[in-house]
Amino acid sequence: MDNSTDSLITARLLATARYTAVFNALLFALSAQRGGVWSAVQLVLAAILLYYHIRIEFDCRVFQDFADSRYSPEAFDQVLRQTGLRRVSDDPSLPERVAGAIALWRKSLYLTAAQAAVFLIQIL
Repeated sequence: MDNSTDSLITARLLATARYTAVFNALLFALSAQRGGVWSAVQLVLAAILLYYHIRIEFDCRVFQDFADSRYSPEAFDQVLRQTGLRRVSDDPSLPERVAGAIALWRKSLYLTAAQAAVFLIQIL
């Protein structure tokens, strides 16, 4: 596979996080209605998941841009350094970028499972 294909497939996979984001919001809303200590746990999980979903959506758009050849990963890294969003001088390879994005996506799924478990405990 080439970089464009890797980027496009990664963007498509990351786009599925939108569905879990809706599920996360629903679980949080249902939990908030029930109240109690578990609602505070849900609030923390929801805040972490919101951050993850923002990052995943950003990564999704970046990988789509890589696939569409809007800019190169090197140009992207240069802008990140210029804006202070990346301080490390070494640029990750595309496979490292893909692995990092998928790891973040997986973490969001694990947190979603934790959020569902907390809700089940809350309603029992």
